[in-house]
Amino acid sequence: MDARNPLEQDEAFAASTHRRRPPLLLIVLVLLVAAGGLALAVSDRARESASGIAAALFGSSKPDAGIEAEKAGAVERVFRPTKEQRAAFEILPVATQVFRPEGSAEGRIALNDDDNVPVVSPYAGRVTKVLARAGDDVKAGDVLLTLEATDMVQAQNDYQAALNNLQKQQALLKLDQTIAARQQELFQAHAVALKDYQSAQNDVIAAQSDLKTAEAALDAVRNRLRLLGKTDAEIAAYEKNGRLSPETQIRAPIAGTIVQRKVGTGQFLSASSDPVFVIGDLSTVWLVANVRESEIPKIRIGQEVEAKVAGFGARVFKARVNYMAASLDPATRRLAVRSEVDNPDRVLRPEMFATYTIITGKGEPSPSVPLAAIVYEGDRTHVWVARQDGAVEARDIKLGVINGDNAQVVDGLHAGEQIVTRGALFIDRAATGDKAS
Repeated sequence: MDARNPLEQDEAFAASTHRRRPPLLLIVLVLLVAAGGLALAVSDRARESASGIAAALFGSSKPDAGIEAEKAGAVERVFRPTKEQRAAFEILPVATQVFRPEGSAEGRIALNDDDNVPVVSPYAGRVTKVLARAGDDVKAGDVLLTLEATDMVQAQNDYQAALNNLQKQQALLKLDQTIAARQQELFQAHAVALKDYQSAQNDVIAAQSDLKTAEAALDAVRNRLRLLGKTDAEIAAYEKNGRLSPETQIRAPIAGTIVQRKVGTGQFLSASSDPVFVIGDLSTVWLVANVRESEIPKIRIGQEVEAKVAGFGARVFKARVNYMAASLDPATRRLAVRSEVDNPDRVLRPEMFATYTIITGKGEPSPSVPLAAIVYEGDRTHVWVARQDGAVEARDIKLGVINGDNAQVVDGLHAGEQIVTRGALFIDRAATGDKAS
């Protein structure tokens, strides 16, 4: 038996129990670590389960239908299209094309002012008839309009007076010549004095001078009638019967096309009025290009010009620069550059809108890609190049001159390489993960 009293026995039991039981803090820590491990295990299983569900719903993102990231220095984008996707693309080899340095401008078709004649009425009067319309082709001498000229009546009166004076001087000369002949006979017969004979001769000389003056006056009035539109036949008929129509005619000075008409029947014209017609020879027209300031240093006289006009499709009208304006238009800040082009079939009309390409240098052959194949990304450009394994890869290129629908490649691509020419933008959006596309 234990000789210790009961109190001592309880204290000894408690001490032995305390030595055998681990500390409470250590137990709590062990429990927390175990709980954390269980949570991580459950999280991993949940993540794997979610990934499996997403793969089942949206399909696998394996390389045969998506994008690979391959490291070879810089990151290179590669796209592996499916057969269905490939059917929507167009892959063609890179061609070689001669690219010409060029400038572009907009402008218009204009009349050739060297063959453009305004028709002005040289006298005042009321228009009685208009015989030509805008767009009509006329020959030199064709009647354009008739009018009652206010100067016609005065010209007729002056002509009649000059004609009467001429006839009078002719009669006086004939009379003086008869008298002089008679005086000569009498003088030879010693029947008259010398002074009488000389006086008769002087009268003949004076009459001849007066006749020449009368003829000159008649010619002057005849020219006035011609200016009023009367022909020599009409003037000759007037001399015979004394009748002359008060109407006068304005005729075409050159052959060409009526490009403007600014007159109507009943209108009163003054001698200082604006042109009533403008006749132009449309067999040649001017191409007037309005060149931007940045393009001016490249433009020279003699450079080739190609013009396209809306309505004629891809038809190109070719000419050469023959004039550059001395100063810019202050309103548009552009320089007028002109060239002359043949227009034998008259298809080009004044004031048509046109776009111009001015060849500013000599071309050289280079790799050529369609503009539709180029993808712009900030200040970089790239195309999608087909690989032998069926994938396409993005390759940066450096562009040069753009001619029409094709661009010159100065670096990054060689002739003969296969590139995507249709569908490049779709591939690019897929490669960059643009889900909106």
